[in-house]
Amino acid sequence: MNKSLLLIAAVAFAACGKVQKETADKPVAFDTSFIDSTVNPCENFYQYAIGGWRANNPVPETESRWMAFNILNEENRQKLMKIVDVVRTNKSAKKGSDEQMIRDFYNAAMDTVAIDAANISGIAPILASIEAVSTKEELVALFGELAPQGVSTPVGLYIGADSKNSKMNTVYASQSGLNLPDRDYYLQDNEKFEDIRQAYVAHINTMFALSGQDEEVGESILALETKLAEVSWSRLERRDPDKRYNKKNLKDWDATLDVLGVEKIASGRGFGKFDTIIVGQPSFFAALNELIKSEDLATWKNYMKWNTITGFANYLGTEFEKENFAFYRTKLSGTSTMKPRNERVFSTMNGVLGQPLGKLFVKEYFDEESKAYMSNMIENLRSAYKDRIQALEWMSAETKEKAMQKLNAFTYKVGYPDEWDDYSELEIVDNSYIQNIINSRKFSYNEMLDKLGKPVDKTEWGMSPQTVNAYYNPSNNEIVFPAGILQPPFFHKDFDHAINYGGIGAVIGHEFSHGFDDQGSKFDWDGNLNSWWTDEDRAKFDKLAQKLGEQYDSYSPVDSMYVNGKMTMGENIADLGGVTLAYEALQKQYKGNTPEAIDGFTWQQRFFLGWANVWKGNIKEQELVKRLKSDVHSPAEYRVIGPLVNFGPYYEAFGTCEVGTGMHKHDTTRIKIW
Repeated sequence: MNKSLLLIAAVAFAACGKVQKETADKPVAFDTSFIDSTVNPCENFYQYAIGGWRANNPVPETESRWMAFNILNEENRQKLMKIVDVVRTNKSAKKGSDEQMIRDFYNAAMDTVAIDAANISGIAPILASIEAVSTKEELVALFGELAPQGVSTPVGLYIGADSKNSKMNTVYASQSGLNLPDRDYYLQDNEKFEDIRQAYVAHINTMFALSGQDEEVGESILALETKLAEVSWSRLERRDPDKRYNKKNLKDWDATLDVLGVEKIASGRGFGKFDTIIVGQPSFFAALNELIKSEDLATWKNYMKWNTITGFANYLGTEFEKENFAFYRTKLSGTSTMKPRNERVFSTMNGVLGQPLGKLFVKEYFDEESKAYMSNMIENLRSAYKDRIQALEWMSAETKEKAMQKLNAFTYKVGYPDEWDDYSELEIVDNSYIQNIINSRKFSYNEMLDKLGKPVDKTEWGMSPQTVNAYYNPSNNEIVFPAGILQPPFFHKDFDHAINYGGIGAVIGHEFSHGFDDQGSKFDWDGNLNSWWTDEDRAKFDKLAQKLGEQYDSYSPVDSMYVNGKMTMGENIADLGGVTLAYEALQKQYKGNTPEAIDGFTWQQRFFLGWANVWKGNIKEQELVKRLKSDVHSPAEYRVIGPLVNFGPYYEAFGTCEVGTGMHKHDTTRIKIW
């Protein structure tokens, strides 16, 4: 991000002008008070662009980080709560209707007197079934029986699109069973994680005591989870779809697991008959089989009790919820104060009744004109991507042809589903919060079971409409943008194009680029895991990706801890691609008609300010540490800076910074992939 001294002065002056005010009909596209004019954008564009905002927006006590995503989520919550406040008093809502489910779920969840009185009675049958286990064989059977109720086990079984036959659903087995954010929390030998492990033991013991069990089992459970962590694949290993795809005959594979018995587990979970299974981490299951044999049955039973207690902790009463918050939110994430109960309940309800709430959200708040604007942006970015692919110097004509085939095959969804999911089989009662949680988990589980042996439903949405996010689905080769994100600061139909393209435009480009990142690029135009590259081109791509990974490896946001460039590779490639594509698409939007400067900033400058604006944020150190270990995204600062130091048009927009300043990489060292 570069700037001449004269231009720095001009922009700094602009930033000191009158703060813009939002109006009801037209929100401010970019508030110039966000700029920190004391910072040289040649050194740190992130701090320059939104340093003023950061200074005035510390992380609230109820949060572990405070970003544009959090703010927009909160705005969406407030909008939806206005609707819920009306619905929850509707006594005439018909049984099974969206209004009845929303009303009764919310009211039951707010009845803390009844919840505290119930205490652990809601999960007592589950705990009793665990206590009744007398053999390892019964333990394995229990792994099957408890999963539909949402109890975690070391065996993850799910149904989804076959990665090599994307039109059909199949069964997957994946590693599971850890209750800390990442295997490193168990295995890394340093003060930070040792302190967390000790706190974890104390937390387990406290939760067991609250459950009426006096035995201190924290140390033995930690020891067992540590052994599970030792044989678990790292997040980096799990990123590779080729390594995760191990198709096996179920009976033949089961024969190698003399105790584990995956077929029995699947049967206990209601999977019915199937012959083949795709195993994500074969070595984990072989090791788990041995751990089941070698570890005491009593320890395994306590571990399953713990998975039950912690999995339901937020629905068991005040003391459970407080203790759960103290460890997972305060100790691990740095959040000091619990949100008001109505906000916590809404968050849970939003997960359980996402589409019923989504219907109400889009009806009341979604501007249908946004769909047309978004469709135009998406096609502009697709066109820009075509130009980029054709101009690539490192890719052969043969691979370019296949890349174009994939790009042309991309589909997209905007706003909300054409058809809403059917919730008629979900029973929501008015007198038991935890029963509603159990019912909702069984409902979701049964929805998954219904997919077995059937074609993939490509109309299905992976997010509710009010979600502030977007995604790329490689099996469908589709990009999806819920209504929730199609709002400021990401987008508004009345924003100038530069801000929109720097915001949601770069998000669109990001999702497009996921189809061509180091993992998404392994899927073809039909969504199948199928290499369409020449070996030479793949080697060239991997070399460029490696260089980008090394760039991010050098970023250290806290206490000698570094970004993992390999683990975050896909997101970093997508960020670089997103900015590149959105900028070129913006030029297509303007069609050579140069718009006037706004607030002293050219359209080029406003594009980059728009990019920084959607990543503005502050974060607690504990949360940052957690995300460095468990999040495939780089910290927000590097999501802004990382792509731009490689992007020539930034230098042109903000002048020419001298080589050696924080934002200037020499032309020969800039990384250009797509």
